Parts: sequence; structure tokens; C-alpha cells
Amino acid sequence: MDRFDDFLSGYEQGKLEEVKRVQTVGTDFSDLMKKYEEKLKNPEIQNYAHYHVQIITEVLTPDEINHFLQATQQYADHKDYSWKTGYMFSSLIQNSYDQGYNDFRLNTTLLPGIDLMGSYIVGKRKDPVLVTVQGNLGFVCADEARHSVFIVNGTVEKHFGLEAQSCTFKTSIWSNIEEMKWSIPKRKDNVLIYLDDGKEMIIP
Repeated sequence: MDRFDDFLSGYEQGKLEEVKRVQTVGTDFSDLMKKYEEKLKNPEIQNYAHYHVQIITEVLTPDEINHFLQATQQYADHKDYSWKTGYMFSSLIQNSYDQGYNDFRLNTTLLPGIDLMGSYIVGKRKDPVLVTVQGNLGFVCADEARHSVFIVNGTVEKHFGLEAQSCTFKTSIWSNIEEMKWSIPKRKDNVLIYLDDGKEMIIP
């Protein structure tokens, strides 16, 4: 049994079929999964600077990024899962965007709250990075993002959007609005929008 088959062994049948698509959407993820495992388990990687010593260079399509995200559920009990996964997938989003992809749709409903998702991603003013999340997020997501749009259909934790600039944040959950009003810089060309039964309400 190879590494990928072994790491899929614990999935229920319905979830297994979804995760197996990671192998069939056009990319062999074995090298990327190995790199993910090494970063996750390396005790010397304790912060953002150390984490990016090994640069993530792989380019995936938006669909592939979401499928690969589901595959990381195998490691959800690891003590560093939330923040290291968030940083890695922020890098994957940036790489994909830089190669012309956009409209990233991530499903986190089966995952623990992932910290730092969307942090440090940079888009263009006329073509912002678009990230939609179905499910909850963890702490310090979208930190220092630039020219990006985040649509969050789930709850967020503290410090969402810290140091963001020229970004738009949309959510239908009012408790998110209360948190985002406190954490998102007001004087850096950011826009906060409450989705009220399909209607967009700009929050001053």
C-alpha cells in the first residue's frame, strides 16, 4: 500500500470517494503530501518565518486545492494542524492566483477551525483574489491580505482580517460582523458587508 492509500484508509466510504478525487483531478499529489507531512511534523518549524524556509512551489487549480484540503483531515489531531495547514493553503492559493486562477471555494465543515487561512495573499486591484469558505475558520485568518474578497459562510475566531488592506469581507453571520468590526482596519480601504437574506448591507 503506498503512502496516499495508507493515509486514506480511515475514511468512511462516502468521504473516501470524495477524497480519492484528489488523485484523479489531474495532478499526482504524492510529493505535495510528503512536503505537507514534513512541515506538519517538523518540530523546528514553530513560526511563519521557519515555515517558509521550504517554499511551496506547486500550482493547483481551485478545485484541486479544496480536494487536497479535505485530504488533510487525516492529520486534524496534530497539535500544529490548524496554523500550519492555514499557512500552506494560503501559499497554494497565492501560487494558483499568480498563474491565472481565481474563485477559490473551500469547504471546512468537516475540519477543525483552521487558523491563518488566507493570510498574506495578495491580489490585484482590478482582479482581487476571491475566496469563499463554507464552514468555520480559526484565528487570525486573512491577516495582511491585500486586494482580496472573502465570503465566509461560517463562524470566525478572533483577529480576523488584521492588517488587511483594500479587501472586502462578506458574511451572513452577525456575530462575525461584531468580531470583524473590531479587527479589520477601518482606514485601509477595507469594506465590510453583512449579507442579510441575500441583500448586501455595507457596515460603516
